[in-house]
Amino acid sequence: MSEHVPMTAASLLVNGAIFSQTDLDADADPDLHPAVVEFFRRLPPAQREPFMGHCAETALISDQLWGLDQRSGSGRPTTLDEAMGHFAGSALVARKIRPEGDPEHGRPAEPCRSCAALLARLGVATVDR
Repeated sequence: MSEHVPMTAASLLVNGAIFSQTDLDADADPDLHPAVVEFFRRLPPAQREPFMGHCAETALISDQLWGLDQRSGSGRPTTLDEAMGHFAGSALVARKIRPEGDPEHGRPAEPCRSCAALLARLGVATVDR
C-alpha cells in the first residue's frame, strides 16, 4: 500500500460496461491522457491535490480517453468536449482500501478535489452505494 495517499479502488459504468482501477503508484509518473493532463494544468490551485493524477478515478477517465483515441483513428488526442457524449449517463463508485481489520476498509471514498472537478467536467455521476 502506498505511503503517500490512502488507497482507493473505483469502478466506472460507461455505455453499459464496467471498468475498474486502483490508485496509481505514487512514486511513478502516471501515463495520463493529454486531455486530462491539460485539464489538471488549468485547475486553480484550490482544486489541485498534491497527489493529483494518481487516483483511480483519473486512471479510469484516461483509459477511456485512450480508447476513444484508438477508435477514432484520427491520430490526435480526443478532447474533453469530444468525449462528453461517451460519458453521458456514466457513473462512478469508489471504495477505500485499508489494511485488514481497519473499519474504513470498503467504505465509500469521495473523489479528491482534482478528480471531482474532472468528473464534473465530463458529467460523470458519483455514487456512494
